[in-house]
Amino acid sequence: MNALTLAIASIRARPLYAALCTTAVAAGIALLCAAFLFSQSISTGFQRNAENIDMVAGAKGSPLQLILSSVYHADIPAGNITMNDYENLLRMPQIRKAIPVAMGDSYNGYRMIGSTADYLKIYEAEFADGEIFDAPFEAVAGAQTGLKTGQDIVVSHGFSANSEDVHDTEPYEITGVLKRTGTVLDNLIVTNLENVQQLHGHHHHDDKHEEEEHHHDDEHVHEDAHEDTDEADLERQLTSVLIKVRSPVDLMNLPRRINDSSNIMAAVPSYEIARFTKSLGVGKQLAIVLGAGFVILSTLMLWATLASGLALRRYDLAVLRVLGARPGRLAATVIAEAVIISGVGAVAGAILGHLIAYSAVISFENLNRFIVPESLLLPSTMDIGFILLGVLAGLFAALVPSVTAARTNISTLLAKGRV
Repeated sequence: MNALTLAIASIRARPLYAALCTTAVAAGIALLCAAFLFSQSISTGFQRNAENIDMVAGAKGSPLQLILSSVYHADIPAGNITMNDYENLLRMPQIRKAIPVAMGDSYNGYRMIGSTADYLKIYEAEFADGEIFDAPFEAVAGAQTGLKTGQDIVVSHGFSANSEDVHDTEPYEITGVLKRTGTVLDNLIVTNLENVQQLHGHHHHDDKHEEEEHHHDDEHVHEDAHEDTDEADLERQLTSVLIKVRSPVDLMNLPRRINDSSNIMAAVPSYEIARFTKSLGVGKQLAIVLGAGFVILSTLMLWATLASGLALRRYDLAVLRVLGARPGRLAATVIAEAVIISGVGAVAGAILGHLIAYSAVISFENLNRFIVPESLLLPSTMDIGFILLGVLAGLFAALVPSVTAARTNISTLLAKGRV
């Protein structure tokens, strides 16, 4: 019998011990794998969605909120800026391209984005069907929205999927559906900037008209005089501006200049997201510590299992020596047993780690909008490292027991007989 056959026979003789050791190894590797995959997917998702956006300008407030709402669509915008602010940005020589963005409506929870055709170029979008919007109240849909070319939709005011405040006077026609990009664009509906501005202007006009019905008749003329001005102002508002600068030096200096000399705020996605992901690092570190603890625990359990197994099989090992088994084969048997247990546990842990990371991403709606959850189910080069880590833990656990097995004293054990 070779070492592998003997190792398998030993595992079958003690299935409970083997199962416990395998589970402990799997738990440790799963936590480590999930922590690294989750962290890597978030970092990759943030980078992929903002790689063609150097800076974002919007209403003053939280820079992180501005980035999350305008780039990743994972938050609510703090406010609006005017078209005059946008035009002032266009006149700055440091800015290569400035893409306006207007938000405020949605369809079944998918945000409606008012912009220009350049917005699609940020994500290098291609059409799976149809073409770009051209006429008023035409729109293109992201791959994950489930919309079809030629379909008419009625959007709701706000970002809630259950909103009852519907713009039913101006339906949109879907003129094209985009191919999947693996970015936030997959979950967006994009239309011409003027459509969103016009629709919000009318929405404000209707709300204000309802309120005015409660005023006295002698106030009507005075308030109507301001109505057209208010609506025109709303139709010239934006949520934010996505900016591409001309050089890295401009990226360093321009945000400070905009923040100090205007009524709007500029924020750099790479900087804000770096701060944000750093704050998430505590959770990753905790998972790594727990995972490492499980790996150490599994190593100790495996060592204890092998050592106790040898104590019970000392007579059997002596008989094997008499039958011609060399000390090296006995040591190899113990090592093979440890490698099988730890290897199976490591493979199971890597698979479980992918499933945990996938489940974590899909459970957070804001995350799965800019991370492709399915990518977490694919094999990764990190898996090899985690499996090797599990196997090395098994080898370390087998070190002392294997030496003990190789040094079995034949004469003493046979003289004592089986206990």
